[in-house]
Amino acid sequence: MISQIYFQSGENTNVSSFFGTKPQRLGLFFIFLQYNHSLLAYQMRKALFLFLWIFTVQTIGAQDLTEKKFPLTTSVKTVNVGNIRVLDPYLSPFEYSGFLVGYKEDNRRFLFSSDTTLSFTSRKMLNVGSADHPNKNNSMLMFNGNYNLGLNYHIRPADKLMILIGGSWDIDLGGKYIGRNVNNPFSLDLYTNINAAAEIQYSFNIRRQHFRLQYGAQTPLIGCMFVPMQGASYYELFSLSNLTDAIHLSSLVNNRAVMQYFHLDLPLKYTTFRFGVQHDYMQYAANDMVFHKKGFSFSIGYLVDLYSFPGKRNEMPGNFISAYK
Repeated sequence: MISQIYFQSGENTNVSSFFGTKPQRLGLFFIFLQYNHSLLAYQMRKALFLFLWIFTVQTIGAQDLTEKKFPLTTSVKTVNVGNIRVLDPYLSPFEYSGFLVGYKEDNRRFLFSSDTTLSFTSRKMLNVGSADHPNKNNSMLMFNGNYNLGLNYHIRPADKLMILIGGSWDIDLGGKYIGRNVNNPFSLDLYTNINAAAEIQYSFNIRRQHFRLQYGAQTPLIGCMFVPMQGASYYELFSLSNLTDAIHLSSLVNNRAVMQYFHLDLPLKYTTFRFGVQHDYMQYAANDMVFHKKGFSFSIGYLVDLYSFPGKRNEMPGNFISAYK
């Protein structure tokens, strides 16, 4: 019954006669195989093309991430401790000496990824301390905060040697307090300056250990400072807006200062440590008074390289993850 299937198309036709003879059926089978082979080859070519396209895109993207230069921010955080000597005639005619502790954060990065000669620097410092009268019968409490922004031009005269020349702007806010002074127990320190700055860096190896030395200095050129008349009360200055002879232009004539530092960077397996010493000297005069501040401190901290993605135009690549997303 199965072999005798009939089609009704005007006349009865057997399946064997419908597909022809045995050679004809064999030819149809080879045509079918050739058609399937062509279809399979087309599908394979299509898959190969898709694979090559994906591989090319991924390779180009990887090359772009590898070859693109990212300006890193070198951030250094240190704590310091040292001694200080302060003369403030507004509070006392005697020089007080004591100690200070502080925190400092330095950040530096190139302005442009295509230019390695110009860098931007920011610095934040906060110090607190205490100093004693020469006779040890009185004490002075003090605090000081400084914010500094600068530009540096990089010169590389030799291998492993780099010289930075530039300038900066800073603003300083601080104060001194002597509790035994009844009328004027507090003296405000407020000034801003345009500074000249320079730094020398040298890298070297001892056996297999890498080191980097830094020596730098900064000195004010011109600025503005707050120095009230001796005996003037802060009530008169701020409540009555009597700032006569309290704001002064500062220059190398009446304001001489230098901040020097020496650093040693020691990269270890997972951390780069920084050890340093810093010397501060400042002497300024106004309203027939001469002020000075001298300090020497030791510091220790660590150094890291960072990259930031601020704003919408500088979004993170897909392989970066954030705890806020």
